[in-house]
Amino acid sequence: MGLLKSAAKVILGIDILFLLLLAFCFYYLEPGSAPYVVAQLTLVPTLLSFVASAVVIRTGWEPF
Repeated sequence: MGLLKSAAKVILGIDILFLLLLAFCFYYLEPGSAPYVVAQLTLVPTLLSFVASAVVIRTGWEPF
């Protein structure tokens, strides 16, 4: 297993943790409030890194 693939697995685990914490937080945030907007904006990079690491794991891409 390459270094990139093992790093992608760690990043995927961290992203899952962040998504679970965000899902828990959305129950307690009031829609339209500033913390709700920040939580929504936090979803963007978390989902992008989740998808990127899942693609690296699925394809087995090794650039080096």
